[in-house]
Amino acid sequence: MNIIQKLAEKYKQSKQKKEGLKSFEKILIEAVKDGKLTGSEIAQLEKDKENLGISEEDMKKFKINAYLTAFQNSKSDGKMTDDEEKELEKIQKYLQISDENIIATKAELSKLRLLNEIQKGNVPEIQVASLITQKGEKVYWSEPSSLTEEKVIRRGYEGGSQGFSFRVMKGVTYRVGAHKGNLITETGMVSVSTGDFIISNKRIVFRGNAKSFSIKLDKILDVQCYSDGIKIFENNKSNPRLIQFFNNNNGDVVGSILSYSINNYQA
Repeated sequence: MNIIQKLAEKYKQSKQKKEGLKSFEKILIEAVKDGKLTGSEIAQLEKDKENLGISEEDMKKFKINAYLTAFQNSKSDGKMTDDEEKELEKIQKYLQISDENIIATKAELSKLRLLNEIQKGNVPEIQVASLITQKGEKVYWSEPSSLTEEKVIRRGYEGGSQGFSFRVMKGVTYRVGAHKGNLITETGMVSVSTGDFIISNKRIVFRGNAKSFSIKLDKILDVQCYSDGIKIFENNKSNPRLIQFFNNNNGDVVGSILSYSINNYQA
């Protein structure tokens, strides 16, 4: 076999290898995309690996993507059941993926697990240092936050003119037609205190470095939840309180816990 033939054969083998990898990647993703991996599917995958010459080293190129595909489909409804989590663990084990390689996904999985427990009524209790609790009070959550209020952030005049002047005598001028225009004020939301937003079975508390407040749950008229904060409308208070979270990943957890606390409130 001459050099040209050797190169052609090497190219052919390389092309076949790439095609084999693409084929197996499609087969693998198709198998796990429903968030499950049955015994028969695993057996078939092992046969396909052998037939296509796929090694564990080759699997490193796409196994993370396959796991993430399974994870995304499992959480597509915004929930993660115990059975779905067990199936994901089975897929992770088959693909030989360590937790260190999917840290962000594991963190999100932990949050989904917590949301699932809250929906079942299993709300975790925590201890908050230096918080004086009331009789029978259980603390459920503490979120680093800031209290924001609407403030005037800029004042100025708009539409003014300088007028014109003429000389009356030496060293004296007279100006006419000058005015500063209309006073314009611009408002914006400004952080007035930083601290912790705390939820219990009796009340919500903001404990800040400059301002603090406590509201009994039966005094709350309405709550609007956002990914990075919460707006609270209180009885006998004209302006709502706006809390902005430092972590914009816990908005759904805070909303779920507060909803549970309000719906299960007992004086």
